[in-house]
Amino acid sequence: MGDSLAIGDIAALARLIRSSRLAQGLTRDELASASGLSPKFITHVENAKPTAQIGKVLLLLTELGISLSAQTSVPIPAATASKAAQRRRTAHGS
Repeated sequence: MGDSLAIGDIAALARLIRSSRLAQGLTRDELASASGLSPKFITHVENAKPTAQIGKVLLLLTELGISLSAQTSVPIPAATASKAAQRRRTAHGS
């Protein structure tokens, strides 16, 4: 199993992604080809560009074999988590 690292900001996540890519011997182009993302997007993520789309970042993490977990400072009851997972209604009732 790999290392466990604390990610407190986008710069730390960027370092994790770049370090993982380098540790696996992948170029940006190779990772782009494997993930279906552009080399430019990978460069933006590795440079901690704050506007990177989270869905694409998660795809990139998956391709690199990185899983994320979160710790909360307050307990979240199962009923609350279940309620939060339900689709919210819009202000227009749809």
